[in-house]
Amino acid sequence: MRRREAELIRRAKGWLLVYGRRKVGKTFLLRREIAWDLYATVTRSRDVLLESGGVLERSGLEEGVRRVVETLRNGGCAVVDEFQRLPEAYWDLLALVHPSGKLVLSGSSFGVVERVFSRRSPLLGLVNPISISIVSYADAVASLASRLSAEKALLWAVVLRDPWVMPFADLSRGPAEFVAESAGKLAIACSGLVGEVFAEEERKLTTLYEAVLRLLAEGYWRPSEIAGALEPRGLLEGGAAAAVGVLEKMSKMGLVRKLKAWKSRGARVYYRHCSPLLSLVYYLDQKFSVSEGYPVDPESVRSAMGREVEYCVAELMAERDAGIPGFHVSPEGGVDVVVFKGGRPVAGYGVKVGVIERAEARRAVEKMRSLGLPRAGLVSLREKPPEVGGVEALGPVDLVAVARRLSRKETP
Repeated sequence: MRRREAELIRRAKGWLLVYGRRKVGKTFLLRREIAWDLYATVTRSRDVLLESGGVLERSGLEEGVRRVVETLRNGGCAVVDEFQRLPEAYWDLLALVHPSGKLVLSGSSFGVVERVFSRRSPLLGLVNPISISIVSYADAVASLASRLSAEKALLWAVVLRDPWVMPFADLSRGPAEFVAESAGKLAIACSGLVGEVFAEEERKLTTLYEAVLRLLAEGYWRPSEIAGALEPRGLLEGGAAAAVGVLEKMSKMGLVRKLKAWKSRGARVYYRHCSPLLSLVYYLDQKFSVSEGYPVDPESVRSAMGREVEYCVAELMAERDAGIPGFHVSPEGGVDVVVFKGGRPVAGYGVKVGVIERAEARRAVEKMRSLGLPRAGLVSLREKPPEVGGVEALGPVDLVAVARRLSRKETP
């Protein structure tokens, strides 16, 4: 799957710090896009796996760092993967070699970024940070559209934005069928993945954090609602302010995304999972207990995917319009996605996985106009919506065309 971050990494000059949540494809990108002479991986047991010239060997920390330093002094390129596991006592040895060679550090947590750029860090000012998250929706759609129909590419891209799932996916079938059959295994894998994130951040995956992730998957997004659900269980004290603190920590870890909420019952921030796959799997586990072996049917998965599709389309439309994605939440519905520029809404879109009927389209357009949105649009992943009142109507072929144009652009 093509990713625009590949070109960003390939062209970047100087020493680099590449960071992001585990299993988002950092190692794959570094191995493929950088002409490295030495690839060093720091293991959990605090030794180092060294790969050079097709030879793989294991060494202690001192020998591993010595080999990295030697490579840099000779003008070579050295990658240190899982850098957050390297004790800070060794950072000075790396800093002393700067600017010789090219050093690429890769870390699986935001905490390593804070440590590298702290005032006491010997690496402060020596490395440039590059954040790697899950695959952008545009890149995922553009890659899949060469093999699948427009509708299937748009739906599969929601799931395959998490690249670790790709080896197990059977693209000859629908994504709902795949998720339904694999839900139990996916739930266990996602739980383990999230647990690794907390372990790397030196935080224990407590019942509190697990509960927050599950509430977000169920559709909770306001801190006050999350606090209201957690306080009676004795998991949180301090109301909405305490919930915001937890959500902000999880945002830094790459698990939660903070988006703008507009005219949504007084709330200004919309919190949700960064990963549509994790959100979907946690939802299925909450509703059907799939991690305990209970089955779920594809139709239930298709229904649950609607909210994840809205999130992905929000990103696509915002990137196309050079804005940022947000949401309008109301009981009446009609507006699923809002695009902002300069803090102001510039467009709203009604989004649906299935067909948008003409009467439904009229209601959505009336709602968007009543809210004073400068532009309005209708989006369907099944077929082109009816043109009502001159608003933009985007069907699956149109969305794929947008994704392809965006995917050809360079990553800013």
